[in-house]
Amino acid sequence: MKEGRRRRYIGFEIRYLSKDVHVEKTEVIHEIRKQCRNLFKKDCNNMGTYLIRFNGEQGIVKCNHVEKENTIKLLKSIKQISSKKVEIETLGTSGTIKSLIKKHMKQ
Repeated sequence: MKEGRRRRYIGFEIRYLSKDVHVEKTEVIHEIRKQCRNLFKKDCNNMGTYLIRFNGEQGIVKCNHVEKENTIKLLKSIKQISSKKVEIETLGTSGTIKSLIKKHMKQ
């Protein structure tokens, strides 16, 4: 395997600070991209950061292994998505989606 191809998968959970509020996957993607530019002056593509799954509460983000800590910092820095106040907690990190779900996430 090439060095640049190593990936990490980060599981996260969104906590909504208001009742009866939820966000769509597209809103989360938009906020991740915006925050990436604000924090690191980089495009998400440069970090290999990509939202793979999101079910309204939990999600999985893929990133390059060298950007794992930055990606966690990025997720935790998001306090608002489409003007809805949120908190994001990371649940765990793994080299495969399967083991991430098995070890760290509700199914």
